[in-house]
Amino acid sequence: MQRILLVVVVLLIVWRILASIGRRLSEKAPGADSFSRFSPEARRRRQQARGEARTMEELVECIACGTFVPAGRSLTDGDSRAFCSEDCRHQVRVSSKHGRD
Repeated sequence: MQRILLVVVVLLIVWRILASIGRRLSEKAPGADSFSRFSPEARRRRQQARGEARTMEELVECIACGTFVPAGRSLTDGDSRAFCSEDCRHQVRVSSKHGRD
């Protein structure tokens, strides 16, 4: 009985020591996100290194489905109407042709 108790105590002490070492290593380690090309900090550093200005682009609403898209990515139909995709633009063209007939 004493040997079982002694083994349990020794295992508990070893487990606590390993857990504290693991905690210290995880606190000091930079982590996977630090090396990821998708991390916000790395993205900011790349943008600053390239001299990119952080500008906000205006959002425009697609007249077919109501989705907001950046003005630079929107599609137009020759006038001021904005579309989020080619499908929405085609849908409006088809519906306007049927409305005129």
